[in-house]
Amino acid sequence: MKKFRILLMMVLCLAFASTAAFASSAVDQVRSLHGHIIEISGNMVTIEGENPQDVVAVHLNWDTEIVNGRNGNDVDFNRLEVGDELTAYYSASATRSLPPQSRAYALVMGNGEHDAIYMQVAEVNKVKNGVEVLNSNEDTLVTIPTKVEDDANELRAGDRILVWYDFVAMSMPGKATATKAEILD
Repeated sequence: MKKFRILLMMVLCLAFASTAAFASSAVDQVRSLHGHIIEISGNMVTIEGENPQDVVAVHLNWDTEIVNGRNGNDVDFNRLEVGDELTAYYSASATRSLPPQSRAYALVMGNGEHDAIYMQVAEVNKVKNGVEVLNSNEDTLVTIPTKVEDDANELRAGDRILVWYDFVAMSMPGKATATKAEILD
């Protein structure tokens, strides 16, 4: 009987551990770096931040979004040039090389003022006239009114969105209300 209990406990522990691992891998933390393109090589774009020590090389894939930060319109990869100002959103998983290399989720072209913010959705809560969306870093909670995005009620954990907002309340997590939002495919 003791062996059966021990075996049962081991099976339950493995089941819970694999469930937790699967749940945590569904939504990745997102890093960002605002700066200028210093190199384009194949599908890799290297960005240098305001501090010359802040450099990251991001690999673009078929699902990497490249958008105009002001209006959210798509930007063709072939239009990127060395010197362009942008914010790169990329995976927290990176190589230990110099510069570190990571997978790009989005490149938002613009000077960073009033530009779109890329988010992966970790949690969605229905609120009156819209939804509250917690980002995958769990540091920003954005209210998206239905009048801003009709399909906001359809958002689920793991979805990717662009949001625009004017300010963030200094709370934990930071809170903002979207003035514009776009659900990405």
